[in-house]
Formats: sequence, structure tokens, C-alpha cells
Amino acid sequence: MDKASQALAQGLPTSVPRSYRALADHSNVPRSTLHARARGQQSIEAKAQSQQYLTPFGEKAMIAFILQMSALGTPVRIKYKPSIAFSVARGRPEANRPLKPPGKNWAKALEDRHPQLKAKKVKALDWDRHEKNIFPKIAYWFEVIGKVSEHPDITSENVYSMDETGVMLSKLGSVKVLVAANDTRDYRGARVKRKMVTAVECISADGRYLEPMIIWPASTHRTN
Repeated sequence: MDKASQALAQGLPTSVPRSYRALADHSNVPRSTLHARARGQQSIEAKAQSQQYLTPFGEKAMIAFILQMSALGTPVRIKYKPSIAFSVARGRPEANRPLKPPGKNWAKALEDRHPQLKAKKVKALDWDRHEKNIFPKIAYWFEVIGKVSEHPDITSENVYSMDETGVMLSKLGSVKVLVAANDTRDYRGARVKRKMVTAVECISADGRYLEPMIIWPASTHRTN
């Protein structure tokens, strides 16, 4: 119930003359708004809610589903949100059931209405590496290498860092998803059975680097 409807329902103290002007001054609601609400006119919020594709209950259920999938590390892509909304809406009575999914901008409107959601691009990460205590391992590595690098015999020109970056074939590099607003992850889990092309880079602490090495799957290399 909006503020104007609450003011009409509560009324005025017995000592105050009953009028729209007195009620407006007492409730701090414009008199024109009180008049409109008394004649049965909906508030802007109520009208907008009645025009939404999903009912408040259906939208609440969909938000819960999006947040749950985000917490599990498998956020749903934005392009699939209208289809999910259509499936939710098809559960309503036949007389109040939509005939087609919402428009392409519906997911953006959903994000704007719910501050606990945000859109972001995430990259694919193999399930073997997904959520496998990555942060503690990295923190421990820097503790170990920090003690070694402090030794006077270790010079920067003899310290090299090597990294391998895998690119999954037949998998988009990054996709746009809706996740929880406090979710800082920039990756999503992917199936293990994916062919990967690996790039190996190596650079020293003084800025020298080796040429990168590209490793293709043997079967792909022989085919091409």
C-alpha cells in the first residue's frame, strides 16, 4: 500500500476537521494525489507493477533462482533470461498466460529493479580448477617464494615467471550473465571434456621474455 492509500485508510484525529487539505497537511501527501487515490486511480508503482511481465511472486522466485545459480558458480546467461521468464509465466492460469517471451531489454529492466543483481562478463574455467581452494594455494605460494627471493644470491635476471593460458575450443571466451551484486568472480565453470589450445609465456623479473609457445591438441593438429 502506497503512502496516499495509507493516509486515506488511517484518516485524521477527531480534533482535526475532515478535509483533503487537512489530510494532506497531516500526512505530508499532495492533495491531488489523495484525490486521485480516493477516486480509485492507481499509484505509479502499482501501475508499473501490473504491467510487468512476471507477477511479484514469480519475479521473486526468478531472482532466487538467479542468485542460487550464481552462488553455485554457474550463472545463467542474460540471453536465456527471457526464456526462463516465459517458463515461469506459463505456470499462471490460462486466461492470464502470455503467448510469447518478454522482449530483449527485459533482463536489463530486471537488473535495474533489483539492486542485488548486476550484469557482468565472465570467462570459462575448467571445472578441475573451479573453486578448488585457489586463493589459499596462491597465498601459500607467495609466502614460500617471498622467502626464497630475499636471498642475496637470487638476482632478478635469474628469476623467471612462467604461465600457461588455456583457450577452450567451441566455447565463447566470455559471456554476459546476471549474478549477485557482491559476486567478484569473473569466471564460470565449464565441462571438462573440452579441447584446449594452450599458450605458455615466460618473462624474467628484469623484463626479458621468451617467445610464447602455442600447444595445439594433437588430433586437431593432424586433422588440419
